[in-house]
Amino acid sequence: MAWISFPGLLPTFFVKECLLSLALVVGKPLHLDMAKKNKTRPSCARVKVLLDLLADLPHKVCIDIENDETPKTRMKGVNIKYDILPKYCKECKIQGHDMLECWRLHSELMDSNSKGKQVDQQDVNEHR
Repeated sequence: MAWISFPGLLPTFFVKECLLSLALVVGKPLHLDMAKKNKTRPSCARVKVLLDLLADLPHKVCIDIENDETPKTRMKGVNIKYDILPKYCKECKIQGHDMLECWRLHSELMDSNSKGKQVDQQDVNEHR
């Protein structure tokens, strides 16, 4: 799960149905930010989504805007900003670290982490 926002979104699109439709491009929309619901932060719309961390996450979605006076439409790109994305390791399939921090790929990380735990245990034993 992660929060996404649409910076620079036209106020016309600050409608629940529209925001949820935009969020569908990323994943399954779960709910809107309370500031959006209460209209206390009109500059930014945020939606919490359930997303696939293995998927290529889009950074822009295109929408068609209809002209009220003519039958013409124009396309506008809406930026998608991801707040904090959870880390996910594609090697060991565990959430919480990425491939750069994976102990299976980088055995030296396991060694340094084990040494740190031994030192910590020694400190604990000395203070007893």
